[in-house]
Amino acid sequence: METTTKKQAIVQSIDSMNEAEMEKVIGFIRGLIYSPDLDQDYLEFKRKGLKEIQDALSSAERAV
Repeated sequence: METTTKKQAIVQSIDSMNEAEMEKVIGFIRGLIYSPDLDQDYLEFKRKGLKEIQDALSSAERAV
């Protein structure tokens, strides 16, 4: 008798899904393990982007 580990059971379950179901599961898992609010690289990128937008708006106002 073969015992199935939890990992094997998950893989078998995913293998039996169609592509749309797999994408939903992957999206759900990503949502559980990734939070952009806690990602320092994301926060730094966002901060720099907002600064560039602010600088661009300031120079556009001065040009008018």
